[in-house]
Amino acid sequence: MYAFAIMTLLGLGVLAVARIFNRYVSLATELQALVLLLLGIGGAWLVNLSLFLAWGMPVRWAWVGTTLTGVIIAGVAYFWGVILDFFGGFARKAVDEAETLEKSQNLRRVA
Repeated sequence: MYAFAIMTLLGLGVLAVARIFNRYVSLATELQALVLLLLGIGGAWLVNLSLFLAWGMPVRWAWVGTTLTGVIIAGVAYFWGVILDFFGGFARKAVDEAETLEKSQNLRRVA
């Protein structure tokens, strides 16, 4: 259970760093996925985390477990991005900016 929480929070952290990086250096969508992958693998190596060892699953080489854990972190980060974009779109739909402008400037609807 703790491993799932660690993966979820590390994925959220990787997504936050990637979005901050993307704000200052605009990248294509394909490169954003590559940045998530590199940050995920780097984060797993930084904290020396291997889910396979934590779950007692034997791996032939320890670096493979750490690298695959980084790939999993990147996948979780990508999933976080989709979920947060979904809720952001839902919030924009709920608070319609055009309706706010119509009310503040006393405009009538044409259609």
